[in-house]
Parts: sequence; C-alpha cells; structure tokens
Amino acid sequence: MKPESEDGSKPESKDDLKSIAMPELQKKLSSSPDGLSQAEAQKRLTQYGPNEIAAKKTNPFLKFLTYFWGPIRG
Repeated sequence: MKPESEDGSKPESKDDLKSIAMPELQKKLSSSPDGLSQAEAQKRLTQYGPNEIAAKKTNPFLKFLTYFWGPIRG
C-alpha cells in the first residue's frame, strides 16, 4: 500500500510531471525558461551533489580471466 500525503491525496509520480503545463512545471521545479540562476545552481549542487553516475572500473586482467570461468565439461 502506498503512503498518502497529509491531505489524503496520493503522492505524485514522475509520470505526472509529463502531463502538467510547462509554466506550472517550471514553478514546481523553481526554474524558468532561461534555466537556473548561478546562485540557485550552486545551492542545488551543494544540497544534492553533482548530477553524475560513478563509472565502474574493471581490471582488464580479471575480465580476461572471467572468460575461463565456468563449468568444465568432459
């Protein structure tokens, strides 16, 4: 069961952002057609961190060894 907000309505999903008008969406996200101000961008960077995904680094030698890993059939 999904939790409901204090006013009794269901929480908003990401799909709801697709269906609202652009001016309302910009207001909801505290943005504008020109983007974020430098101060707002810095504030969000401090609050949420950088918008990046850490890359997984694999050892090429270990990857090579995985080609030999598996059951031995006779």
